[in-house]
Amino acid sequence: MKKKIALALAGLVMVAGLSGCASWNRFTKDIGSNVNNGLEREIKVYNAEGKVIFSQKGKFDISYKDRDLQYIDQKNRKHNIYIGDMSTVVVDELK
Repeated sequence: MKKKIALALAGLVMVAGLSGCASWNRFTKDIGSNVNNGLEREIKVYNAEGKVIFSQKGKFDISYKDRDLQYIDQKNRKHNIYIGDMSTVVVDELK
């Protein structure tokens, strides 16, 4: 019985200790995204002059690799945005 209580307390201390760190926050955000079919986000792509050349709002998951932004929308369609040398991408989470 004492062993079970000690294990429960150790688990509680571990969860409380991790709740403030960045990796824990990323983990919980990732779980929330998977459960809710993505997060509500807005993507804006700006050209070199600062003009918006692409804008998209919606609930989707994103990944970025080698100047390629990929997002999957709620209808499970995959979209790729190639980011050139002179463009900027801003992805904001909407609440």
